[in-house]
Amino acid sequence: RQLKWRNPSNMIEVTVSLNAGLRHYRPDLDIGQALPLHIPSGTNLHELLVQILQIPPNQVAFPMVNGIKCALDQPLAAGDRIALWPPVAGG
Repeated sequence: RQLKWRNPSNMIEVTVSLNAGLRHYRPDLDIGQALPLHIPSGTNLHELLVQILQIPPNQVAFPMVNGIKCALDQPLAAGDRIALWPPVAGG
C-alpha cells in the first residue's frame, strides 16, 4: 500500500528513536536523540520502516510504541513514541 502524502491535513506527528546499530540509518542523530516525523494518518509500523525510514524490517527485532512491544502491523496515532531496537547477540 502506498502512503498518501498529498493532503497536509491528513498528517500526524510521531517521534522515532533508533537504538544501537539502527542509528546508522540516520547518522545525523545523536545518541538518545529522537526523530520527529510527520507521516500520513493511517500509517502502520511496517510502512514507517520501509517507506519512510527505509529500514529493512528484518533489521528491527524489538519495535515498541509508547513503551509497549508491538507487531509491525500496528497502526500509528498522533503523538506516538516509537522505539526501534535491532537484533542483538552476545552474552
